[in-house]
Parts: sequence; structure tokens; C-alpha cells
Amino acid sequence: MEGSHEVFIGKKDISRYISSCFFALNKFEKVKIISRGSHVKKSLDILAILVRDYLDNPEYDIVVKSEPFEGRFVTALEINLTGTKKEEEPNNG
Repeated sequence: MEGSHEVFIGKKDISRYISSCFFALNKFEKVKIISRGSHVKKSLDILAILVRDYLDNPEYDIVVKSEPFEGRFVTALEINLTGTKKEEEPNNG
């Protein structure tokens, strides 16, 4: 299916976001991981795990910006990710 899906990173466990991104990539061409403030590191961890463990031929770009939030500016991150599901290696034993 063409199009994209957005995953907003917050306080939930990292495994939930990994699952959400992985299943979105099975349905859509691209997933956009969006985070800001203290959740920026978590979004980078999610990207690293997806690229390392779950995706073949991953491609991504990262947009870093600063957004006003509650009277101050916070770092905001958008990660546009595409890739295909990694084929499982046969169990030889």
C-alpha cells in the first residue's frame, strides 16, 4: 500500500513503538517517526533497532528542528524510514 504512517514517540515502552513501526512498514511504503524533547533519544534508539534487527535495505532521513513548547524551544525530530522485512535465516540445527 502506498502512503505513509506517523508514529509519535512518547512515554510508552520502546518495544511498542518498534512493533508499531514494523507493522506500519508492512502496510505502508514509509513510516514517519516523530518525537520532541526528552523523547528524541528514544526515537533514535527505535530507528537503530529497526535498521539492525528487522529491515533489509533500510533508507532513512532525519530532520532536526526546534519548536516552541510551553514558552521555550525544544528539539524536534522527524525520521522518514523505508525498508523491507528482513528474511529469517534458516535454522540449520
